[in-house]
Amino acid sequence: MSLSKSTQALLVAALVPSLSFASSHREAPLIAQDPTADSTDVYMFISPDGPAPGNGARVTLLANYIPFQEPAGGPNYFNFSDSVLYEINVDNTGDAVEDIVFQFRFRTVVNNGETFLYNTGLIDAPDAAGLNVRQTYTLTRVDVDANGRRSNSVMARDVPVAPARIGPRSNGDQAAYEAVAAAAVNSAGPVKMFAGPRDEGFYLDINAIFDLLNISRTAGLGDGSAPDGTAGFNVSTLGIELPVTMLTADGGEPVFGANLGGPNAVLGMWTTASRRKHRVLRRRADPRDFGPWIQVSRLGLPLINEVVVPLGFKDQFNRSHPSQDLGNIAGFVVDPELSRLLAAVHGLEVPPAPRTDMVAVISFLPGALTSRDDLQPADLLRLNVSIPAAAPGDEASLGVIGGDVAGFPNGRRPGDDVVDILERVVGGGILSGEPTAGGGAFGDLFPNNALNDGVDENDVDYLPTFPFLGTPHEGFTHSH
Repeated sequence: MSLSKSTQALLVAALVPSLSFASSHREAPLIAQDPTADSTDVYMFISPDGPAPGNGARVTLLANYIPFQEPAGGPNYFNFSDSVLYEINVDNTGDAVEDIVFQFRFRTVVNNGETFLYNTGLIDAPDAAGLNVRQTYTLTRVDVDANGRRSNSVMARDVPVAPARIGPRSNGDQAAYEAVAAAAVNSAGPVKMFAGPRDEGFYLDINAIFDLLNISRTAGLGDGSAPDGTAGFNVSTLGIELPVTMLTADGGEPVFGANLGGPNAVLGMWTTASRRKHRVLRRRADPRDFGPWIQVSRLGLPLINEVVVPLGFKDQFNRSHPSQDLGNIAGFVVDPELSRLLAAVHGLEVPPAPRTDMVAVISFLPGALTSRDDLQPADLLRLNVSIPAAAPGDEASLGVIGGDVAGFPNGRRPGDDVVDILERVVGGGILSGEPTAGGGAFGDLFPNNALNDGVDENDVDYLPTFPFLGTPHEGFTHSH
């Protein structure tokens, strides 16, 4: 779909404040020691293989955990933790407080403790006889009313997790493995669900970024040939695909129009991981966990914790709630260190502090992507569910600033190049100038409007259907 030039101009102005660089991997000191609870990426988008809004549109929610998974990391391959409560939170009223929560709890069983092997034969199904280490999960929906009262509904029990991809003797070829993973996509009525390994679909020159913004090999103007620092690694994915009407506040299905879909068109999403408050280590038995759940990780927009929140506040940020963000991190947001580093390292002229315009993006671009001006500013990934998905093949990896309003920061799709988008936004490259005719590049401040990390695509193709992230790498043959 296309927007008017006036609406595009509003988007340009509002997009300036984007807060981050990429995604969150090992972003805080404590969570770096607890990878099974470390949320790495969050995605939310209208499913591109389904109907358009107004005709039964569906929303996909994806949450990735456990960063930088080496595919050959046997014999204990990467699993979700049985002692972590994984949650996907949805805000449908705009106050940055959860209205719907999807909870995943896992259970791992070892069939034969007399062998060191993960599997003793071909894994040709999620519950194959040769699969020695099996993991299942229970999915629960929690609805929260205006007074904070919660009602739980178990959607599915003992759902199998997709197994690890080890190699050709264990899994067969790529097509055979993907057939097993597809069999791990389960349904509960109109809801699809998935848990298991996927390719790390987030691409960037991560080594250069943390080498004091040594972005690509040409002073920030990448040529598309930089190495993808996450290539060859896997992640553990939680996925849900469900009708828009199961998430909106009024149970309706907004349609885009002069009112930008209306007040119920915007959903907010973030993911959390929590552990019990107490753990007792025992000599002759497994550890015992008890007490209330304590949040240890959270993620919404890409990389706020990683490059906006400073080291001294990162762990506390992981324990905080999005509704507290305006008070907790406002100072970091209006004077982002990243902007100052771009100026210092690359000699760019960037907007001076205070960057009060940054509040616009965490308010979801009022007047541009939403008709509301009262959305609580917070670290949420927000999506206007009335905006149709781009047709397959027509997606612009630069999302909204590339003329594709179905992309980031209107939600986030796996292929959205959030690094390039955010470099240009934080660097001030889209501060001036009108969008070009036809919805082309934004801004005219060079080289700020051309900043990129030199990695333009993922190393693995994304899937055209749920869960959309690509086939995980196998341990037997892979490269980084």
